[in-house]
Amino acid sequence: MSSSQKAKGVADIVFLIDATGSMQPCIDALKENINSFINSLTTTDANNSSPVKHWRSKVVGYRDFEVDPIPIIDNPFVETSEQLATQLSKITAEGGGDEPESLLEGIFHVASMPVSAKGEPYNGNSWRPANAAARIVVIFTDASFKEPLEKPKGATIDDVFNKLTSTKIILSIFAPDIPCYEKLSEMDKAEWNVIKGGSTPQESLALFTANKENFKKTLAQLARTISVSAEVISVDQL
Repeated sequence: MSSSQKAKGVADIVFLIDATGSMQPCIDALKENINSFINSLTTTDANNSSPVKHWRSKVVGYRDFEVDPIPIIDNPFVETSEQLATQLSKITAEGGGDEPESLLEGIFHVASMPVSAKGEPYNGNSWRPANAAARIVVIFTDASFKEPLEKPKGATIDDVFNKLTSTKIILSIFAPDIPCYEKLSEMDKAEWNVIKGGSTPQESLALFTANKENFKKTLAQLARTISVSAEVISVDQL
């Protein structure tokens, strides 16, 4: 495909998931609904929204970089909902210690993934070039995040912002009503879906994911949001 042409609906999607002790209900709910999410992503709905025509996705889990021996659980990009469900099933919510957790390290890790060079075959461990696919990171967490970062040591949220800007990543955040997320949601094009309803942040997310019909609708809306982000991407080739 020539550089003068446009491709609609191309996306690389990372599910960046808090994998500490209280998150198992959320991980299970995502696994149960991932097929529905992909269907919503790739099918024209009643409003004739543009579906994503080509997508890749992966699951990345993060824990506490200060106390957990394996703070990042990474996976390659895949192209079926069954493969995504398998990645989710391999993440067990454990560890983490006390709040806050290491979300910013997780974001920095994902934003630092290599990028496939122009003309080379795309591979599962790299982003596609920025002009070949929208890059979306979907975050699920029930905890606050710590700053400065443990890795890279001493980095701040401003360093994370700069990294996200340079890599053209869009954040979609599902997190309780915790003040630190106001700052993170200031990132250009970031969307914070505020989770409420419980007496603690952890209870709020647990209640949110336990409402199966509502959670399914939430993922359908997420799919529509991603479709808009990926609606027109200039590409040199697919």
